[in-house]
Amino acid sequence: MGVGADMAQDMDNREVQEDESSFIGRFVDTNLHPAEKQRFAALKIAAYVIFFLLFAVLNALVGSVSAFDFLVPFRGVFSLVQLMLSILIVLSLNTKGFYAVIVVSALQIVATIVAMIRFDDTFALNGLATTILSLIIVGIILAYNRRVAREIGRVAAKTEELEQANTDLKKREEETKRQNTLLKEYNRAMKENEERLYQMNHFDTVTGLPNRVKITDRMDLLISILSNKNMPFALIYVDLDNFKTINDSMGHKVGDMVLQSAASRLTSSIDQEDMIGRWGGDEFAIIVQRQFSDEDMLNYVENLRDTLSKPFSIEESEYTVTASFGVSFFPQDGTTSAELIKCAETAMYKAKEYGKNMVQFFRKEMKDDIMRKMKYESKLLSSIKNRELYLAFQPQFDIKERKLRGFEALCRWNSERFGEVPPTEFIPVAESVGFIVPLGEWVLETACLTLNRIKETYNWDGVMSVNISAVQLMSPMFLQSVKRIIQKTGVDTKNLEFEVTESVMVSNVDYAVKVLKEISAMGITVALDDFGTGYSSLNYLQQLPINVLKIDKSFVDELPIKNAQRLMVGSIIGLVHQMKIKVVAEGVDDRRQLDILTKYQCDFVQGNIWGCPILENEVGVLFETKPV
Repeated sequence: MGVGADMAQDMDNREVQEDESSFIGRFVDTNLHPAEKQRFAALKIAAYVIFFLLFAVLNALVGSVSAFDFLVPFRGVFSLVQLMLSILIVLSLNTKGFYAVIVVSALQIVATIVAMIRFDDTFALNGLATTILSLIIVGIILAYNRRVAREIGRVAAKTEELEQANTDLKKREEETKRQNTLLKEYNRAMKENEERLYQMNHFDTVTGLPNRVKITDRMDLLISILSNKNMPFALIYVDLDNFKTINDSMGHKVGDMVLQSAASRLTSSIDQEDMIGRWGGDEFAIIVQRQFSDEDMLNYVENLRDTLSKPFSIEESEYTVTASFGVSFFPQDGTTSAELIKCAETAMYKAKEYGKNMVQFFRKEMKDDIMRKMKYESKLLSSIKNRELYLAFQPQFDIKERKLRGFEALCRWNSERFGEVPPTEFIPVAESVGFIVPLGEWVLETACLTLNRIKETYNWDGVMSVNISAVQLMSPMFLQSVKRIIQKTGVDTKNLEFEVTESVMVSNVDYAVKVLKEISAMGITVALDDFGTGYSSLNYLQQLPINVLKIDKSFVDELPIKNAQRLMVGSIIGLVHQMKIKVVAEGVDDRRQLDILTKYQCDFVQGNIWGCPILENEVGVLFETKPV
């Protein structure tokens, strides 16, 4: 059968179903709504009685009056019509109709019996039987109708239940749809949360680079793959040298921007096959998963160092950030990710120890140095409380007048556990553990108190020079702590001199200049220490509000043997004198150096030739003798 025939058959079936449902609907409505059935009940009964009695009279006349004999053939029809009328009235009015049928039927029975007796009409007996039969039929119909009504009521109740169930089902379906929608939304949110959690667990929120978890996973994967293939890879550990100073002085917003810029610059400089991530704080890690020689690796890392050391322009200011690099190799330096990280970190700390902004490959002996410095940490933090720190004072002399100009306060640590620890060892540890600020405050306060005692004892009006680290200077609390110490000790600021190195210019020139100007405004002399090393630039002399320049010992050492050094030192002294800046030469240990410096009109000398570092109780001898 074709598709068209199927469609036609479906349409016929639907029409039949509609007709059936229409009939059933009307029947059910009629029985479910008796008020509709009882409308015009009296009129219906009257009409029924009239028509019923009319046919009863006709039936009686046919048997008794000859004039109606022509209707004899229709007497049976009259009885059937009466039966139909009785059925209709019962169907229409139910009980009331049945009562009407009983009444008229009783009248007809009586009339029929009278006719039979009076007129001897035997045919009337048929009418009597018909009447009795009609009573029985309508009684059955009434009973059936009532039964049907009860069934219809039951069906109606069931229908209501079904309709209610259908309504509930629709509500549940809507609720299910709503819950499904919520579930989909929940699943979507869960998926987004999973992605966010993965992003948070594996990527840094500031730079967007892989974090230490991701880096460690990559190293573990490479180790598992390369362990049996005897193939190496390298780990480069990068630590920004001056980031803490920037973060503390300029705030975390600028610090984060510096980190982002450094991350971007490193990312654009590494090989596409390498992986870079932020290990934490100001530290980055680079996995080099390629074949390379030691020379190639050194050139590669030095290129990264040079790229990173260029100034960053952030919010209309320039920040110079250098970095120290440590490199470890798999499998020679370690066979686990933890070992490789530790070795690369150890090499990085050694690069910092050698002056920062350097590259170091891991060597086995580095571990001993790191372990020794780790032992220093806990003891150094309690050194002030345990009174293990003290100051030594190296004198400075006026070359021309051969008299004492002042002292440089030098911090010393005599540890109960380690004995006398050189400053070259404990000062870097103090910087790395954040102890340099409280240590610097202790040195300044102790130096001020010592200065007061020396002035009072020897009626002396010289200078006490105190070293200020870049971390101290860039600290937001530095100026406040200086003012507090000055007020507490009562020191005369014209006798104070702060020595700063050129490294203070590395992080933020503008901020450093601002702080130094406020220091100068207090009446404190500012000296630029170690000139000629690190980031030396004559341009700094114009920017910094300095009064004194200290030429580094490395220049002074070679004065007698290198003409270039003599020319350079002479030029520096002549230039800064024109800028009305005094000059101190450090590390002057013999007469030849002194004679050359005297020739170039150096103002002051500091060195073993006229005075080694001494304790406070030994300074009296300097006031009793005059250097020659």
